[in-house]
Amino acid sequence: MQRERWYAPIRCSVCTSSIWFRPIVLKEAVGAPEPRHEWVLCTPCNEALLAEMRRSSLQSPVRMRVAMGLVAAERSPAAYERNPELRSQHDLQRELTWFIRLLILFTLLHLVIFILLLVPK
Repeated sequence: MQRERWYAPIRCSVCTSSIWFRPIVLKEAVGAPEPRHEWVLCTPCNEALLAEMRRSSLQSPVRMRVAMGLVAAERSPAAYERNPELRSQHDLQRELTWFIRLLILFTLLHLVIFILLLVPK
């Protein structure tokens, strides 16, 4: 029996962060040389791509590919070597942030339940 996954977030093609809401899918123009690429971007990477394309004076079908390469060179985690200690510290900080958000959400949920139970009808 095959179990279905609930929902797997999509990863950004550039920064590899999870995209939970509104992924932006970009395809290269028809005139671009084969193979034509397709990217899924998060909002910050898309804004960086748009800024790079506005800055570019290139007016050919490969304009998006060149701009995407420049954005990926800046924003990709694989573009530069990080100190492993700093990377683990960043990962720990991100996990702690999620834990705190969930703790606050849990507290607010219980607060709403208590208020609903204690309010006289």
